[in-house]
Amino acid sequence: MKIIHITGHSNSGKTTFIHKLLDRMCREYPNKIGVIKHMGHHCFELAPGKDTTTHFEHNAYAVAGIDSSKTVVAVHSDEFKEILDSFCDAGLKFTIIEGFKDIGFSKIVMGELDAENCILRNPSVDDVINSLDRFDDYYTMQGVVKELKSEVNLDNAGAVLSFNGIVRKCTGSETTDYLEFDNGEYIDRLISEIEEKARKVPGIIGVKFYHTKGRIYAGGDLTYFAIVAAHRQEAFSAMADAIDELKAKLHDVGKELSA
Repeated sequence: MKIIHITGHSNSGKTTFIHKLLDRMCREYPNKIGVIKHMGHHCFELAPGKDTTTHFEHNAYAVAGIDSSKTVVAVHSDEFKEILDSFCDAGLKFTIIEGFKDIGFSKIVMGELDAENCILRNPSVDDVINSLDRFDDYYTMQGVVKELKSEVNLDNAGAVLSFNGIVRKCTGSETTDYLEFDNGEYIDRLISEIEEKARKVPGIIGVKFYHTKGRIYAGGDLTYFAIVAAHRQEAFSAMADAIDELKAKLHDVGKELSA
């Protein structure tokens, strides 16, 4: 899932520009685009007295109201990552973020706001469309699986195998607080090479691998690997080889910081 992060001062044209972007992109990617907006101090009010509202008021963690044309969901959470994860899990290809200027994604800046990671300032819609590969990827395990299944022909598939590697905190007497992976270009190139090798294994129908970059703390997600294969044995073999190669070429030589 690509993150198109748009920020700027109030009344800088963010919302109007997002509408123009949606009008263009939703034609090309129907049902594959989400928007997350920072409401700030403007609280979203649920309709008083409605059943969905009273269920929410009685502490249901999540409530969904479904009518003939839409679904409205309310969740007892203001955690940005949790909502972003849910968008990726749903199989969206793009999420447009409005606001949240302190989050570290590559950004479009409207107006004169001084913001880090700005890659486009006051762009046209065409500028954004032509720069989609410059925006950050964001994945969950389910998001990787869904994207892979949407990209391949499943007629001959008999197995979808996924692997989620995390940062181990304790290895014997050693404790790891976090791992650091800063060489994004090397990681992307290595992942691409390992994917290509896995695709050449007989019986493998599709492959999608993702490796988190930057600092990942103990317990955090490190890798998402997904393979579609004709038979489970082929998937197991290809997955084991891919994991072993990644470990040998990246994790065993990576920078490990311990307490």
